[in-house]
Amino acid sequence: MTIPRDRDAGAALGPYVRAIRSRALVFVLVTLAALAWAAIQLSTRSPTYETTAELLVTPLPQDDRTFLGITLLRDSGDPTRTVQTAAALISSPVVAARAAQEFGGGMTQENVEDAVKVEPLGESNIVGVTAQAASPNEAAKLANSYASISVKRRARVLRKQVERAIAERRSDGLSAIDRTRLAELTAVRDRGDPTLSLSQPAQPPKRPIDAPAWLVLVLALVAGLTLGAVVAVLAERLDRRVRDVDEFFSLAPIPILARVPMVRRSEREGPALDVPPAVREAFRTLQIQIDQRRSDCGRPSTTIVVTSGSSGDGKTTTTICLAHALVAAGHEVLLIDCDLRSPQIGPQLGLGASKGLATLLSTSATLDDLLQRPAKLPPLRVLTGAGGAGDVASGQLLTRRLAEILAEARSLADYVIVDTAALGVVGDALALSPYAEELLLVGRTRNSDRRAVENAVELLESANTPPTGWVVIGDDGFKRGSLNDADSEITAYQRRRGSRSPVG
Repeated sequence: MTIPRDRDAGAALGPYVRAIRSRALVFVLVTLAALAWAAIQLSTRSPTYETTAELLVTPLPQDDRTFLGITLLRDSGDPTRTVQTAAALISSPVVAARAAQEFGGGMTQENVEDAVKVEPLGESNIVGVTAQAASPNEAAKLANSYASISVKRRARVLRKQVERAIAERRSDGLSAIDRTRLAELTAVRDRGDPTLSLSQPAQPPKRPIDAPAWLVLVLALVAGLTLGAVVAVLAERLDRRVRDVDEFFSLAPIPILARVPMVRRSEREGPALDVPPAVREAFRTLQIQIDQRRSDCGRPSTTIVVTSGSSGDGKTTTTICLAHALVAAGHEVLLIDCDLRSPQIGPQLGLGASKGLATLLSTSATLDDLLQRPAKLPPLRVLTGAGGAGDVASGQLLTRRLAEILAEARSLADYVIVDTAALGVVGDALALSPYAEELLLVGRTRNSDRRAVENAVELLESANTPPTGWVVIGDDGFKRGSLNDADSEITAYQRRRGSRSPVG
């Protein structure tokens, strides 16, 4: 049987929403940092004022012969190109240096070049000299100074050229045409460049060009939210831990049989059997569901295999608490620790390791001879583990004798609960899965390794042994558990199981 996969396209945003929720602190801190940065910038920034002086460009006709040899602006046939040429003539390091000197106040040529921009204004024959400064009057003064110096500089350059041209034409016997050209040259010498003039001086601006404070804060908020979401999603992608119940369900969409609240160290009363009421209610819910399934199938005895994706998920605690719940319901329960790598049932229940699974596999002793009863729960009978990593080699022997051991166990109890190693880490649980009527997959939020869980699910799928359902530890569904909560969970489970055949 194939474990169904969650392929709901409508849930495409689910991982991103979960990432932001689980990394809410990071999300909030990044957003607040963006707002704080914007507030600091606002508190330290100086206002910037901008204004423009306009220069009118009036180029000579292309066929003009009066000013041959004089570097006046001529019509190129392309008005845009002509105005761009004028802007290039106006913008000059020499002009910037003189404007800095005229402005005073420690202004340098580099400061002027940074603060002044010369460019055509739209599609017109106007060149704009735009200046920025810390006050309205300074901006207007700098723009007008730069524009005025540019026009005067052009006039000085042209005066020298025109005087040479006039000197060449001053001789007796000039024709009427030459006398006319001489008069026009003289006018250029006295009045300046006829193709470039200041048409509109810059006026002090009424308000700064800086974005208003509210807009800066809004943009910072948007940027902070976006960056916070990105950081949260990246952190979530890099974190391999499963975050919540929804993610467990997306990895293996099987019933959530129990939601066990996380127990803080301060709330623990002692051994594994001493748990808060909310935890007992969660396992009572699980016990009732398992009882119903056993009753529906008419089985005299049921084997329950408990495994998990990764270590530290609460698999052993789940095994002990489920055994407690079944014993409390009046059942004969036998608990076997088959975690060959790290057997924990004995230590958790205060039982010795002098006899247990290792003894059963290496001697002719029967299962009944080796069962122990924990002092705090005498009705429960326990076969402790093999004694640690040194007994891993006994795994093959255990596999060969599994059928025999489990058959004897089933003859002694209503329920046989088997604790195994984490399936996402080692594959020991696969050998037990064919004998399981109930195969419980334990997950712990903020602890289970996502890849290990995926590996466990894939192994069970390849073995054609889908788990019965999830036991999720760390969910707050029963943090304030009650009988009504348990009944609600059972009702929800009954609705789910209508579309799924029992295992075994």
